[in-house]
Amino acid sequence: MPDGETPLVCICIPTYNAGATLGETLASVVAQSHQRLDILIVDNASTDDTVAVARNFDDPRIRIHENAENIGAEGNFNRCIALAGGDYTAIFHADDVYLPEMVAEQVAFLERHPAAGGVLTEAVVIDEQGAETGAISLPVELRTAGGAGLGFPDLFRAVLRHSNFLICPSAMVRTAVYKNDIRRWRGELFGSSADLDIWFRIALRSQIGVLPMKLMKYRVGDAQFSSSVRRQTAQADFFRVMDYYLARDEGRAAVTAADLENYRKLLRRDTAMRAANLFLNGEFQQSASLLNELRSSALIRSAVSDERSFIVLLLVAYLKAANRPALRQPGQAFLRFLRRILQK
Repeated sequence: MPDGETPLVCICIPTYNAGATLGETLASVVAQSHQRLDILIVDNASTDDTVAVARNFDDPRIRIHENAENIGAEGNFNRCIALAGGDYTAIFHADDVYLPEMVAEQVAFLERHPAAGGVLTEAVVIDEQGAETGAISLPVELRTAGGAGLGFPDLFRAVLRHSNFLICPSAMVRTAVYKNDIRRWRGELFGSSADLDIWFRIALRSQIGVLPMKLMKYRVGDAQFSSSVRRQTAQADFFRVMDYYLARDEGRAAVTAADLENYRKLLRRDTAMRAANLFLNGEFQQSASLLNELRSSALIRSAVSDERSFIVLLLVAYLKAANRPALRQPGQAFLRFLRRILQK
């Protein structure tokens, strides 16, 4: 990039049957205060009006690429990387909303921190109707460090403690890093958590920033993939990523005994949530069997000093008590009520 020239940012939006939300997403992209954009709609053989919605925007920066056939979500993300150009690339999602300063703040970070390979942000969470329902924020201890860039050891330890707080559609990455170092998403290894593998791969080579700023609205609704993942009964794909890196020299060198205990807490929480989902599905024996994998001594010990572990202990106790023929139906009803209240 010549001195003094404004960086060119490639905004890729992979789409599939996103006609209901793409208009709002694309409106938020074209309204960015950073105007030097190359906006690529990469459509994965949609059968609704997604492409028509994109064509309704009279903006010369928008280009539409239509796949002849559906190549899967991961394949479409990989095509975004192949098509990307410019200095920086962001792969935005077709149902999220980006605040006007999103791109400008991320470009400013990457210009200030040449050692950083990418940067993510915090987000406000919205539902299908666009109402705010919560937020995803950096862990408190990272709010300063994350904004200055994290290397792999610090990032890995933070995820072992807090689970994945990195928001995939908030990421902006140096285009050269995507094309030369990342190249493709490894969904065959990590399933729905292949994005976390991307951020670790970047952090192993450079730094990665997480701006302590809520610069986007991240949509989570009952019909969406991110919601269905939280209600699954199989172990979360997140653990596939973490186990992969814990088996590597870089992962082993980064962690302490306390970090590994934090990870065991996440495993116990995942087991309890899966058991709750099985219970809600009426799979009572499977729920009880899963709970039997949890040692009461470990639950009690961690619950003494950790609020999240205390909640896990309460959930396990509740599921065991409610899993009796006469109590199952009211137990399910109360658990559904709690889920609505807590928006789990």
